Amino acid sequence: TDLAPEYLNMIKSEREKVLHVMHSNVVSVTEETRLGDIAKLIISKAIKRVPVLRDGKLVGIVSRADLVRALAQNS
Repeated sequence: TDLAPEYLNMIKSEREKVLHVMHSNVVSVTEETRLGDIAKLIISKAIKRVPVLRDGKLVGIVSRADLVRALAQNS
């Protein structure tokens, strides 16, 4: 309910496709990427989540919340 009406109307429209809202310059990491490096990516690219790939296939996603949780568990 906090979203602008024109935004909600676009989302509800059956003719709109993901092509119109997706990002194509995706930043990704591998399972071996250090958490600190992911944190740097999130900050430098101003993104909230990073896809994790194995052999070019999506195997997970890391969010800012995941990093905070990991930090809290290791403290």
